[in-house]
Amino acid sequence: MKTDLMRLQSVIFVLTVIVTMFVASSSYTMQLAYAEEIPNFIKNKISSWVSNQKENDFSDAMVDLNNLGILKAKITPKQNIYSLPNYGETTLIKISGKTGEHGDAKYVSLVVVDPNSIKSEYTVPVLESGSYSTVIPLTYNSPKGTYVITAQYEGKRLPESFFYVEYPNTTTPSWVTGVAKWWLDKKITDEDFLAGINYLINNKIIKFGAYNTVQESILDVSVDGQKAVRRGAVQNISVHVTDAGIPVDGATVFVRVEDYGEDVFEEFKGFTDSKGNYSVSWEISKDFPNLKTLLAYVDVTDGLSSTTKVFTFEVYCLCGEPNCKCRT
Repeated sequence: MKTDLMRLQSVIFVLTVIVTMFVASSSYTMQLAYAEEIPNFIKNKISSWVSNQKENDFSDAMVDLNNLGILKAKITPKQNIYSLPNYGETTLIKISGKTGEHGDAKYVSLVVVDPNSIKSEYTVPVLESGSYSTVIPLTYNSPKGTYVITAQYEGKRLPESFFYVEYPNTTTPSWVTGVAKWWLDKKITDEDFLAGINYLINNKIIKFGAYNTVQESILDVSVDGQKAVRRGAVQNISVHVTDAGIPVDGATVFVRVEDYGEDVFEEFKGFTDSKGNYSVSWEISKDFPNLKTLLAYVDVTDGLSSTTKVFTFEVYCLCGEPNCKCRT
């Protein structure tokens, strides 16, 4: 009974592929029309999966197809576990840390050991905040497994860090193995098999683990302060820095206050704290021209990315104060 059910499901699978290819929009139908032949080494992995039912074999085969550009369905990597890029492409992995010392703009020596025990060495500049960051490349044929990162600064060994490169785990209905066997026995063409796999992945019948793509580092900077400040009062400007929603500790912040004539009145430099915050305050002179608009340029860098924000505010005075021109 179970065998009959699997055969029925396999037939439904093939019919679904055929119907999908004819009724889908022309652009999607073009995605399902394949001329590529599936390489033998991938066929061997799928054959091993059919024989041994090891999901990793199937997962590896799917990612290999994706890397070669043969599989069109979207396979994305798990959060905190990086996936290999497509064939011919490179993914940059951000590595960052802190030396624990401020004021010394020197260098950190990084050693990255891949799962095959091959070492790569990097020399990375350190900001005055004590923070450093760089990127290391992953290519389509980088080894899977754990990468260990060690750092040396001024003869001192810094804490180790790690990242992982894996293929996603898959959840595949058991009846798909029957379809794969038909394909291995040449009862289904490469084109129909690939079209069917795409359909199953895109419709979440074949499911990969909870995955997110590797994101490029983009600093998000917010600036708050008083929009109008009376002469003789204090202006407070607060800067908050995050990267992918995570507070950035040790980012360098430059604040320059000037008017539209580019006369510079105040300049500040500092570093964000563990919550990603940096703030400055200063007193507006009592002799400062009233009704004058100032611009606070806020430049932020973590050594890898940089962002600039502009905060504007107005300086005013009260009628009757010395050198205060009141509006009439």
